[in-house]
Amino acid sequence: MANSRFRISFPLLFTLLLGGGMTAAMAEPASPTAHRVYTNADFYVDGVFQKEVAKDAIAQLAESHGQRITPEMRAQLWISDFGLHDFEHVGLTEMIWVNQQQYGYYAMTMYLLPNQMLPEHRHMPIASPPARPAKHESWRVLHGWVYDFSEIGPKSAEIPAIPKSFGPVRSQNVVVQHEGEVRQLKQLESWHFMMASPQGAIVDEYGNWQDHRGWFSSNPKVAP
Repeated sequence: MANSRFRISFPLLFTLLLGGGMTAAMAEPASPTAHRVYTNADFYVDGVFQKEVAKDAIAQLAESHGQRITPEMRAQLWISDFGLHDFEHVGLTEMIWVNQQQYGYYAMTMYLLPNQMLPEHRHMPIASPPARPAKHESWRVLHGWVYDFSEIGPKSAEIPAIPKSFGPVRSQNVVVQHEGEVRQLKQLESWHFMMASPQGAIVDEYGNWQDHRGWFSSNPKVAP
């Protein structure tokens, strides 16, 4: 046949592979990229919270779950360690999609790093203008899973360890919320919070319009 001179016999191919005639990249499939493990040593420099580094960690989290943080999203991310200087364990990153004061509705996506805790908190009515009722909210886990903590319900037999930087909590009823499940605040003005799985979590939240005036944490050191 006209192209027979281009055939490579199996012994010759084997020799090429062993002898370096073909690169390792051609001979072996590429290994998956290892994810970096971020710690407080990355998130703080001389005690100052490095938000851009935290955003890098969130971008990696999203990628690990098949999502992408676009440059436009990254610029709009709200991110906080709540003044506790322990973002590795206590913090929140959120993308607010809508917070409509006129019609009173709200939607956002929360990004929680592996084992990261959102501070225990509750939502209270706002009396001063613009006055609003206490916030009610529902959550849908998009990726990963979370522990849902609430002060409503019997104390759970097993309660995950709470980061020392936050301290004791009032929410002692714990339920695992899996990917795709929807849960809601059990009672208005009740204490509650979430903690992510070892793989982290991405969670959608829906509620009525809010601002930080109605948000209160059980830890007085927490800054909203």
